[in-house]
Amino acid sequence: MNQLIGKRAFITGAGGALGRASSLWFAREGAAIAVVDISAEAAAETVRLVEDTGGTATAIVADVREEVEVARAVAEAVDELGGLDTLFNNAGVMPHQDRSFLDADLELWNLISGINLHGTVLCSKHVVPHIEAAGGGAVVNMSSFLAVVGCTYPQDAYSASKGAISALTRSMAVQLGSRGIRVNALAPGPILTEHVEKFFPDEDARAVRLARVPLRRFGQPDDAAGLAAFLASDAASWLTGQVITLDGGISTNYL
Repeated sequence: MNQLIGKRAFITGAGGALGRASSLWFAREGAAIAVVDISAEAAAETVRLVEDTGGTATAIVADVREEVEVARAVAEAVDELGGLDTLFNNAGVMPHQDRSFLDADLELWNLISGINLHGTVLCSKHVVPHIEAAGGGAVVNMSSFLAVVGCTYPQDAYSASKGAISALTRSMAVQLGSRGIRVNALAPGPILTEHVEKFFPDEDARAVRLARVPLRRFGQPDDAAGLAAFLASDAASWLTGQVITLDGGISTNYL
């Protein structure tokens, strides 16, 4: 425990299920958190929960698609925390209406890419100079197992955005390694949040998906949070350019 003592982390999408779990996990490990979310109410609730456990956090409202807002959010985080050495690009969307490329709605594709991919780019662009100024640190990106495998029930815009993030992670790692900055990504399988549960309209649909998971359970937000915290910690000091699939083994299972 306490692997993140002294770290100052900028976590996006920190008002959502995975972002909130990660903020709490990072805080328990000793990090001070810039809780960044498009929803002021959700960000404030995450800060309250962190502070209730004795952690340090500040709520910052920003739309990661908008560079002016990202630049302002980063400046605010640096001012509040005294600098930044950790970035978790967690903000993302996975709309239920995302389907096959054959039925592509370019407005939806642009929305998904704008948040998932371009948000990752913009936050990295503005946070990385502060990480370098702090003497180095870590960037953690959020990919998906759908960047690794195809799916009978396609979510093509989401999959494409996450595949791009995996590729970007490797490129970032090569560019930033000499600056003392590690860049890795986690690629979760189905994490059972309220949003994900809606992809399973009935027990049969849920059972079909679960049958493909060798560990016979869906992921929980803390599964992703724990891996993100490890990737951000000094325990992963010789790990960079990796996209780690966290899916209970589903991507290994030929059923």
